[in-house]
Amino acid sequence: MASDKRWTVHRSGHVFQDRWISLRADDCSTPDGVAIAPYYVLEFADFVHVFATDEADRVILVRQYRHGLQGISLELPGGVMDAHDTDAVAVGARELREETGYSGGTLAHLATLSVDPARYANRLHLIRATGVRPGASHPEPTEDIEVVLVSRQEAKHLALSGQIANAGHVGLMLMALAGP
Repeated sequence: MASDKRWTVHRSGHVFQDRWISLRADDCSTPDGVAIAPYYVLEFADFVHVFATDEADRVILVRQYRHGLQGISLELPGGVMDAHDTDAVAVGARELREETGYSGGTLAHLATLSVDPARYANRLHLIRATGVRPGASHPEPTEDIEVVLVSRQEAKHLALSGQIANAGHVGLMLMALAGP
């Protein structure tokens, strides 16, 4: 078995592109010469999610409307990295403060992952924030966010019971809860 299994891209072009999403169509072939054309790849900006706990060790979640779901979703705070952003921890601090008002404490990068490596070209960064303190939030005009504080045990129950609808957030929460 060859060590490099990358496909060869013969042609690539954008089918659709705007400030939020880009759809790329690649004409490819596998190392064995099998043609795959077109193969569609979704391009989004990288984004950050924050598993944050306050000084009482309560997990900070956000509840907000999600249009794709057509309903309310309980999830981790976070957001998109802007084109000029290079530091995922700094973005995590910014998004946590904007969405929840919590800041300070200690922040650390836990992981960089792909949401779906078969279809998405971007990455997500999981940041852990501990000992954060409350303050004033400044959500985007399109965001109507309720901050929800739960114990670590309740966070685990929410993740495992299906009360967290975003499958990625379930995995991120369980990763963070497994650590110290």
